Amino acid sequence: GERVRHAVEKREFLYEGKNLVVTVSVGVAAVPSAAIRDATEFIWAADQMLYQAKRAGRNRLSLWNR
Repeated sequence: GERVRHAVEKREFLYEGKNLVVTVSVGVAAVPSAAIRDATEFIWAADQMLYQAKRAGRNRLSLWNR
């Protein structure tokens, strides 16, 4: 996740002759986890981490660690 985030952050994006600043927020969940019992909970956990990363200021990675 961090490699992707850094690669996007360093790349120049041009749109209609203007440089755009593009960043990536990443939410990560991993199994096995005692708090994740099925695919639905796995996706929910990753989604929660994505929104946590955005709330924390964007352009970051948040990892589910429960």
